[in-house]
Amino acid sequence: MRLGQVMVFYIPELQKGADAKAFEAHLNGHILPAWNKATPGMIGRLVRKDRGNKQGQYMVVWTTDTLARHKEYASPSGDFPFSTAITAKAGDFRPMLTSFVSGPGKFVEYHLVAPETVKAPMPEVDVLGLHYARVRPDRREAFDKFLADKLHPVVGNLRPDLRLLYYRPIRGEEPGAYVTNFALTSGSRDKYWPKGADSDVLRETFSPAVKALAEELRPYLVEGAYNGTPTLAAAVYEAKEWADWVIVP
Repeated sequence: MRLGQVMVFYIPELQKGADAKAFEAHLNGHILPAWNKATPGMIGRLVRKDRGNKQGQYMVVWTTDTLARHKEYASPSGDFPFSTAITAKAGDFRPMLTSFVSGPGKFVEYHLVAPETVKAPMPEVDVLGLHYARVRPDRREAFDKFLADKLHPVVGNLRPDLRLLYYRPIRGEEPGAYVTNFALTSGSRDKYWPKGADSDVLRETFSPAVKALAEELRPYLVEGAYNGTPTLAAAVYEAKEWADWVIVP
C-alpha cells in the first residue's frame, strides 16, 4: 500500500461472534476491489492490529495520492468522508456489512502536514505504525509550522525503509489528535524493532541530531501523551497510545 497525502480510517464495530474470516473475504473479495477500481489514485486496504492494545481489531485504510484528488471523492460535510457520487459508483459498503457489525463504526480523515517537505515518492508499506501525537491546544498552529520548517524535512525522510509522517485530523477526531505514521514494511519493522525491542540500527538511526529535534518537539505535545523514557531510541516520537497494523492478505 502506497501512502499518500490523505488517509481515511474506518474502524468497524464487529458483532460478538462475527465470522472474522468471512468478514475479511467480503471486504477483500468484493467491497474493496470495487472501490479500488472506481477511485483512481485512492487505494483501500483491510488491516489488522498485531501490536498494541486490542490486538486483532480491524480497520479499513484508504490512502489517496494527493489532496486535490481526494477532494474529488470527499463529502463536503458530515461524519461519512465519501461523496454520494462515489458510493453510487463503487457501492455503499455500509449496508453490505450489517451482518458483521453492531454499529456505524468510526471514520477519521487525516491530511499529511506540509507534504512539500516529504521527498517523493511516498513510501510503499505493509505495516502502519500509528502513534497518536496529542498536541497542546495553544500550540497547534505553531506545531504545523514546526513540522514544515524543521521536523518533517528530517524525520519524514529519515531512512528509505523508515519514515515518520505526521498527519493532521480533518474530521472524525478532535483537532489536536495528530497521528505519526511510522511508515514500515514487515522487514524494516523486524530490522528496527525485532520482537518489539529497539535494535542497534534503530539507535544509530535516531542520531544525536534527531534526538535534539525530539527535545524541540516535546513542548508542543500534551504532557503524558508521549513516551519520554530516555532509554528508548525514539523517545518522544513514540506515543503512549500506539498500534501496529498489518495488511490482511
